[in-house]
Amino acid sequence: MKSDKATLFALILFLLLILLIGFIAYFITHPVIEIYTPEKKLPDDKNKEKAFCSESSRSTEVCTEIYAPVCGWFDSDKIRCVKYPCARTYSSSCHACADEKVGYYTYGECPK
Repeated sequence: MKSDKATLFALILFLLLILLIGFIAYFITHPVIEIYTPEKKLPDDKNKEKAFCSESSRSTEVCTEIYAPVCGWFDSDKIRCVKYPCARTYSSSCHACADEKVGYYTYGECPK
């Protein structure tokens, strides 16, 4: 009876050791994602003039199909980003403001 418990205990320890080695191997081979926070220094292209959406532009139901790209920067209170940029390129400011997650936009495409 005691040998069965000892064998089971040894088997559990062996499985835990294999699991630990697997986790270590995974984290060594996969880089850790750097979490973007607003406090970090941003590239110079982020320092473009910000344009904020008006309440009327937020309630627009239809946007004209023109291509005047803007970079819609997400509101950190509404979405959490894991990497820079915390933004998406929209075809126009109308489309950017229609997305409730966008806090403001800058003219031109988002930085890569």
